[in-house]
Amino acid sequence: MPWLYEPDPQRKHKKGWTKNFPGFVTVANTVVSKCPHNLTDEICEELINKGVEYSPKRWKYSYPDRIYNIINCVVYRATPTTPGISYHGFPELQDRVADLPRELKNRLLDLAEERGCRQEVEKWLKG
Repeated sequence: MPWLYEPDPQRKHKKGWTKNFPGFVTVANTVVSKCPHNLTDEICEELINKGVEYSPKRWKYSYPDRIYNIINCVVYRATPTTPGISYHGFPELQDRVADLPRELKNRLLDLAEERGCRQEVEKWLKG
């Protein structure tokens, strides 16, 4: 079943971010990921459907807990918006990947290899 991309209803990922590359800003002591301004909903949906699906061992649902992908050497994470139907993705914070299981990191490195940016992603995954 293909997953749908569901944009943030408040469009926070686009609000105030006019750059065509990902970034991070601090809002009220919280780091907020910003997607590139030129990233279309169609590209987002394609990335979600061609990403690396992941669920923790005790995940009891038929849909993945997270879907990861790589765009221009940056790891993105998508989480369910409407469980079992849609996801919303964003650039992943580097400190969050430190605790990812080795098997998932290896799958991301394989994807990075396909995209021609293994070295950059490998360095990023190590922090």
